Amino acid sequence: MGAIRVEHLFHAYDDGGREVRAVDDVSFDVEQNAFYTLLGPSGCGKTTTLRCIAGLEEPTSGEIELDGVAVVSARGIVPTNKRPIGMVFQDYAVWPHMTVAENVAFPLKVAGDLSGREIQAKVMDALALMGMEQFVQRRATQLSGGQQQRLSLARALVRDPKVLLLDEPLSNLDAKLREQMRAELRQLQRRIKVTTVFVTHDQVEALSMSTTIAVMNQGRIVQEGSPREIYLQPNSRFVASFVGATNFVTGVVDAYDDDTRSAYLSTPAGPLCCRTEHAPEVGSAVTVAIRPEALEIGYEHPGRENLLEGRVQVGLFVGDAVDYRVRVGDQVFRVTGPQRSRFHRKDAVVLHVPADECVVIPDDPEVPAGVQATVQDQGAR
Repeated sequence: MGAIRVEHLFHAYDDGGREVRAVDDVSFDVEQNAFYTLLGPSGCGKTTTLRCIAGLEEPTSGEIELDGVAVVSARGIVPTNKRPIGMVFQDYAVWPHMTVAENVAFPLKVAGDLSGREIQAKVMDALALMGMEQFVQRRATQLSGGQQQRLSLARALVRDPKVLLLDEPLSNLDAKLREQMRAELRQLQRRIKVTTVFVTHDQVEALSMSTTIAVMNQGRIVQEGSPREIYLQPNSRFVASFVGATNFVTGVVDAYDDDTRSAYLSTPAGPLCCRTEHAPEVGSAVTVAIRPEALEIGYEHPGRENLLEGRVQVGLFVGDAVDYRVRVGDQVFRVTGPQRSRFHRKDAVVLHVPADECVVIPDDPEVPAGVQATVQDQGAR
């Protein structure tokens, strides 16, 4: 049995006489001890979905089960304080007039089912878990951003929740601390084995921390899968463009080889061979997604397949790589080159991409009206 079940969840509101569906028929299951991430742009419905699970929003319709117990159904709605959850908010929501220990103890005191000695013991256990026991008497306002985040986590975990809900908890941290806390949070989740739902718009956070990612757009889940599946096998142009940088190439299918699962395309950049399990119709127009790191750049290449001749426009040294822009015909490709590569502006170069790295993107018949145009805009930037 899964730890969380969300079934046909809708959440709509009135906007001047027009119904807006913030969450539009969302369904998913989260297994015990999984780290499940809702990923998407602002306004896609991910936070509203999380707030419905927490009981902070009342959905228009649908069902939600937590640890096998229905908390939203036709029979009624279980209030937030009766749900087996802990939650961390984007702004941490620590109380500035309380000490660290008082912040962590607050939900236990509100519950009112433990003695003072039991509360103190659980508070110290939660603070020790976060490495915060030395700050017991410090005011919350005297803590750094990272310490406030750990305090917020300790308070969320002090009740031993069955489900941990995280609403963009790393977004207010600086880049270095955010990277550190990603690792700490994932290690903590694995150690205490708590089922977690994580909301973020940051693709790196989602890819590095999750067991499963659900990509959302316009109130719907448009793809669900492991981080590798989402990144390497996007099922739409929107997913390919939102999760990481992507080059899109449009072309026409000239032939398909069933034995090698290879589609042969004519494109403005040159002929391409793509491996694909789904045979596209010969003569049909398709879009191919190519990640910048999949492109090899050189002055020449010994191969004969998937070679694109172009000219360097710019190379940006970013420390661990060089971020190139290479014009091939009328299209500019983004290419991640080796750290020590030194191709200069106006250099004539050859790009090579393995057939396995050319992902044929299907049409998006299930995407709501208006999404396709938005996706095209994202792909153009």
